[in-house]
Amino acid sequence: MHQVRAVTLSRYIEVARKVGLDGNRMLREAGIALEWLEDPEHRLPAGKVLALLDRSAELSGCESFGILLTEARTFPSLGPLSLLLERLANVREVVREATEFQRHLNDIVDFSTDDSGDTCVVRLDMAPAFWSMTACDHIVSMAYMVLVGASGNRWQPDRIHFVRREPADPTPWRQMFHVPIEFDSTFSGLSASRDSMLVPLPLANEVMVNHARRLLRLVHVDPTAETFTERVRRSITLLLPSGHATIERVAAQLGLSSRSLQRRLDEEGHQFAELLNDVRRELATAYLSSSTHPITTVAELLGYSSPSSFTRWFAGSFGSPPQLWRADHANDDMGRRARWH
Repeated sequence: MHQVRAVTLSRYIEVARKVGLDGNRMLREAGIALEWLEDPEHRLPAGKVLALLDRSAELSGCESFGILLTEARTFPSLGPLSLLLERLANVREVVREATEFQRHLNDIVDFSTDDSGDTCVVRLDMAPAFWSMTACDHIVSMAYMVLVGASGNRWQPDRIHFVRREPADPTPWRQMFHVPIEFDSTFSGLSASRDSMLVPLPLANEVMVNHARRLLRLVHVDPTAETFTERVRRSITLLLPSGHATIERVAAQLGLSSRSLQRRLDEEGHQFAELLNDVRRELATAYLSSSTHPITTVAELLGYSSPSSFTRWFAGSFGSPPQLWRADHANDDMGRRARWH
């Protein structure tokens, strides 16, 4: 079962009150006990937490709810992980260590980096089943807070990227991020020059880094929380945009042969083709409903070599071509945007 730390909701009641909601009641209706929030390291079901955020944004008419929740957090609220990150040599190292210790934050997001050129790209890929605009806002803004906080507020990325479309009123986003924002991007995350990622951090201390690593390894994180099927879904999500989400490439990423991968999936009652199709379905509806990407771009993000191939698959899966599906779902979304405006 996917989980997040209870500290994610540490200021939820205050933020809910700010937008006119009864936070205690919202928590009860979401099936989240108030006492669970007393221990910041307590693990909460990710599905319940993200459903709560989406419901809060919808009922309050506050499209920026995910941003507001991040603004209520502080860098030290990361817990033991903050002790490590702020003592690293540079922001590139912060990203690397945050990737290694990701499950100390949650297990619904994968960090990945591409710094093969002059620009370093930090991608944040959410598990497709949990993807929503509010969740995306919160995850990206938290990553921004983590990297800027680790630098003692001395580093900024060049640009923030969101797969989601531009909100009706982008003011809260502009107030949160002090750099240009690209909505309708092909990925969610941050980008910065390679040189800036290597600028020394003010509190860098190798002795403290080693001490913090030992401390983190003493913090219990349930190693059985993620099934093998979930690991395969994660790999599929990461490989889809490159067009390489094949059983051979996924198996190689997990250090297995194709036959071994399918055998382990068989033990959990799944087939690789089924998982690939499920991930594509979840991401296709997310991209079509929450962004203004042209069909060509959506097809590329899902690993299709041509829009026509994507259109045929989508029509077979959903009963209508993607253009018509998007139009049919636009009316409901226009109502939500009108409340948020």
